[in-house]
Amino acid sequence: MKYTNQAIKYTARNILYILPLVILPALLLSFSLDRLAINAVLETVFAGNLQDWTFPQVFRAVSIFNFGSWRIVLFGFLGVVLLVLFVAILMAFLEKHMRIGKRTMSGVFSKLNDNLLSTFCYALLLLGIYEFWSLITAALLFFTSRIDAVIISYVLSGAVFVIMHVVLLYLVGLIYLWLPCMQITGFRAMEALYYSNQISSPAKGQILAGQLFVLLFVEALIGVCALLASSALIFYVCTTALYSAMIAVYCVRMQIAYFDLDHIERADLRRYYR
Repeated sequence: MKYTNQAIKYTARNILYILPLVILPALLLSFSLDRLAINAVLETVFAGNLQDWTFPQVFRAVSIFNFGSWRIVLFGFLGVVLLVLFVAILMAFLEKHMRIGKRTMSGVFSKLNDNLLSTFCYALLLLGIYEFWSLITAALLFFTSRIDAVIISYVLSGAVFVIMHVVLLYLVGLIYLWLPCMQITGFRAMEALYYSNQISSPAKGQILAGQLFVLLFVEALIGVCALLASSALIFYVCTTALYSAMIAVYCVRMQIAYFDLDHIERADLRRYYR
């Protein structure tokens, strides 16, 4: 949790610089959520009859590109496109601030060309992992919901939910520091992947634990919003805020962890900001 706590504190201190870079992709990604599917899945859970689940319903509740409607697919696609662009800018800003201690955007955009391709490849790989995970998770949850014994069905569904999240974050952990490694060192893709795994090995457990906590916490809040929001507007406002925080913490934690594990001195920790 060390890196997660540091990332939250850093994000809070620098919110005016980070928020403009995450809020627009967060808004579009929140529009890709299927509020009705999430609501239906959770209401079925609390009603005590998981057998009312359908596979398309569960898949739409967990997937970004869930094909619930063309609008959801469009918003998901646009959200990912903007996410690549703004994360490339954000990573350049974070690197500059941590390297030389200056919180300015000057020179950040000049590094956009260098960061864009690596960010695109990283995001595409993450998206592929997540969507494949969504498909498998939805299938397993649907399978466990078919069990007639209610208690066994609930226990197995809960176990599948938690275990699949651990599997997801383990896979993400294999490439977690790949992006900052490529951008900071200039290594080729496979060299950066090997090196980032090498330096992150001692901290993989705490990185996974921090990511698991944040992901489950955000998912729980999204579920609460889906159940309690009195209108779609309130739901999307809340989920945009949650996605903004999640994107910011993910990127900041990634950079903080890389600087720490590669033993790079952080100039932003000195008592000056410009």
